[in-house]
Amino acid sequence: MNAYFLSHNGMGDNLYSIGALRFLLNYYEKIYFLCRDKLLENVKLFFCDTQRIVCIPFDGNNEFGSCREIINKNYENNDIFICGYHKSYLKSKITSILDRESKNTYTIDFDTITSQNYDFIEGFYKDINLDLSIFFDYWFLPTLEESKQLYDEVKNYDIVFLQTESSNKKKLNIKKLLNKYLHDEKTILISNDENLYNNVESGEEHIKMKQQLCSHFVRNKVVYYLDTIINAKEIYIIDSCFVGIVLPLKKTNKLKAEIVRIILRQQCDIVEL
Repeated sequence: MNAYFLSHNGMGDNLYSIGALRFLLNYYEKIYFLCRDKLLENVKLFFCDTQRIVCIPFDGNNEFGSCREIINKNYENNDIFICGYHKSYLKSKITSILDRESKNTYTIDFDTITSQNYDFIEGFYKDINLDLSIFFDYWFLPTLEESKQLYDEVKNYDIVFLQTESSNKKKLNIKKLLNKYLHDEKTILISNDENLYNNVESGEEHIKMKQQLCSHFVRNKVVYYLDTIINAKEIYIIDSCFVGIVLPLKKTNKLKAEIVRIILRQQCDIVEL
């Protein structure tokens, strides 16, 4: 039997679904994962290691109507997993008996992220009769050649990885980090949102080199940051899509970073980094 899976559809939401999707491969031949059309090429890379998770694009300009059409068309002959606000007009149909027992106990809580302000992740899993441990135990992104190549370009530096801006344009206050590291020859500040070495008035050769290197990281495919994140010395992110990578890696002890900070966008004006 196959299954269709529908949750919230932001980039971060797609990352939060990874554990559930990979866990369900134990029970289904294929899982069809509905994702917003404009994110399709990015999300397909999350599962490029398997042909059993198939990304199905829906019309992002008509989300409810498009999702309803896809789910209703495939409801009779497949199991259906529905999470979050889509439950208001669609119903799950789960005929498999899912073994959800886990030896590990996790919480969402980390830094300014808590089980109160980020309880929606656990809610997604409860909606489909899974527990939070599945999110962490089964979370996996494949390491792609592009990810290795990007990391190889900067691996001789002490890497500070940042996501500085949220989807609603809130920004981290990183003035202290800039003062500490911007002109440090041994350290490179990598942000997916912006090149922090642009417009730096300096004749230093290492600044010019870092400006060129960091240009490769701005607005790249999400999975291409994986090796750099895993090997970074410090990580500072605002709560946006990269929480879906950094949090599970942190909770399962796969990060090398000595310092990891995740700052709620509501607190970014008062937290100085």
